[in-house]
Amino acid sequence: MQNYDLLIERIAKAANLEKSEIEERVEAKKAKLSGLISREGAAQIIAAELGINFENQDLKISEMIPGMRRVNVIGKIINLFPVREFEKNGNKGKVVNLILADDTGNIRLVLWDMNHIELIENETIKQGDVVEIKNGSTREGEIHLSGFGELKKSDKVMEDVQTAPSVSEVTLEEARQGQSVRIRGVVVQIFQPRFYSVCPECNKKVIKEGEVSKCAEHGVVTHKDKGILNFVLDDGTETMRVVMFSDQINILIPEGDLKDEGKATAFRDDFIGTEIYLSGNVKRNQLFNNLEIVASDVEKGKVEELIQSLNE
Repeated sequence: MQNYDLLIERIAKAANLEKSEIEERVEAKKAKLSGLISREGAAQIIAAELGINFENQDLKISEMIPGMRRVNVIGKIINLFPVREFEKNGNKGKVVNLILADDTGNIRLVLWDMNHIELIENETIKQGDVVEIKNGSTREGEIHLSGFGELKKSDKVMEDVQTAPSVSEVTLEEARQGQSVRIRGVVVQIFQPRFYSVCPECNKKVIKEGEVSKCAEHGVVTHKDKGILNFVLDDGTETMRVVMFSDQINILIPEGDLKDEGKATAFRDDFIGTEIYLSGNVKRNQLFNNLEIVASDVEKGKVEELIQSLNE
């Protein structure tokens, strides 16, 4: 919602029109396209129809939406991950990820070009530096920078930047891949919990060889079981599968209780139909090719607070 409002404000200002008129055009465009695009996508089409081009403007991180082809932004590197090597179709390459922040939010920046990666490897650019990005593209909640883009240090000073993960309060219908979201909805379906075995030292999945469990790092170990709970959330606009792992499951029920058929059944009977507030990351399930939310936090809705908010 915040990203959409900022985009509408920017379009209205550039076109010298009222925000309400831009919003009417966006809704008309969505209706014409049978709702097959998001409001943000419709707003981009309206901007193009009005002759508005954001390609030469520096954007704030909160103004970025998926599908932008030429993004210019200035931000501070608040986290820098190691350079990673990969091989694809017989060709070797490198990629590096970092987190870029400004006073409105933060976003992952992915570097693919060797010239850019060398700036990281020789520490010409390092964590804490403010950098300028030119001609990046946005997809899946990230900025990607290829050889056609530009990365350089900036003279700008940034003291107060948003280091906490940017969370969008959206509906399930508005949720997009790569977003961190907070959503209120009702649990309408629960699947049978599953368990997998991990190393007690590093929590990485172990390999079973007969009765023996082996960890790639710690050798033969006495494994422990971790739970996975899947359910479907409905917020009135759409339904989406939610995936919960041990830490989040334990907020609702000790995960070990899910192995007890009686306790698991009682939990499912109680949990289905419950209103919850859910935070998590929107990912694409590669097997089913649909979006799902990997939960990072969950809390049950309080009926009294809901009634009060509705009254207000």
